[in-house]
Amino acid sequence: MHEAVVPDAVVSDPDEVAWHGWLTEPELRSALLEWRFTPDSHEAFSRYLAFRTAQS
Repeated sequence: MHEAVVPDAVVSDPDEVAWHGWLTEPELRSALLEWRFTPDSHEAFSRYLAFRTAQS
């Protein structure tokens, strides 16, 4: 998981990536409950939220 500012369109290689897209934070929260993610994705998102809160 990454947070980035991307000025240009992102184009994935269809031979490597079945789907990609940008999610808002609420969309990501929902996706984490509904979609299959790697086991550490939930931990990474939790750490990101904790880091962001600490920076505020």
